[in-house]
Amino acid sequence: MLVYLCMPKPCEEPLTYRLGRIDERFGITRTEFSVAVRKAAAVWGKPLARELFREDPQGAIEINLIYDYRQETSDKLKQLDYKMDGSTDSIQSMKMRYESLKAEHEKKIASLEVELQSYNARINAYNAKVEFWNREGGVPQTQRIQLTSEKNELDSFRESFRMRREEVKSLSDEINTLSAVINEIVANYNQDVDHYRDVGSRLAGEFQEGFFESKDGKQSITIYHFDNGEKLVRLLVHELGHALRLPHSENPQAVMYRLNQYDTAELTADDITALRTRCEK
Repeated sequence: MLVYLCMPKPCEEPLTYRLGRIDERFGITRTEFSVAVRKAAAVWGKPLARELFREDPQGAIEINLIYDYRQETSDKLKQLDYKMDGSTDSIQSMKMRYESLKAEHEKKIASLEVELQSYNARINAYNAKVEFWNREGGVPQTQRIQLTSEKNELDSFRESFRMRREEVKSLSDEINTLSAVINEIVANYNQDVDHYRDVGSRLAGEFQEGFFESKDGKQSITIYHFDNGEKLVRLLVHELGHALRLPHSENPQAVMYRLNQYDTAELTADDITALRTRCEK
């Protein structure tokens, strides 16, 4: 007698997951990350009114939060009022900003050099007057008033010059930081292209904020970058969607779109259709 084994339908049993490595440099606790994952899991379960994911210490899917150049770069860019969106356009924007700042820096440096020459000439003239009157036995009252006024002007100019020199230094620091960030992105991006080409998951022109991998009988979700808590949840929803074997959507507003462009973690009609198609096979 033959015994036929019935394979469970997709989504019939919850997929189990467990938390893996949570890098503290993200500034998020293990508990907070667990809450974010549960929120993301609930998003997929809502349309079908069933539990699609369940946290389990022995869960099949390991979810990690790995800090690397992506988040480090984003943190640096925040200091420069930049926001990384994961596209080559953002890198091009940074390069344009770099060239603009560089031109501004060169212009200010040239201006400071001219002003410094003028200041030094005035200082030399002032010192020559003081030396002359000292040789004459003292400064007359009328000249004393004039020299005092000149000295005050020179002191005021020196303080103003010092402040503007500090501004140029800050501008120089920003340029150096931006240059380092651009180089870091490009270098690491090129490395990532090679890595993700090997596993067939790399999308040209983008870096991965998160990544679902199923290889050698092991499943994992790795989060590399997020701007805020809402973005994290949406990104987790996206990667959990891949765990459900959902493909990317062509709808830019969909959670399953290839780029994580929005803060809200609400499923679009396209997402729900893809989910129902997958789970009702």
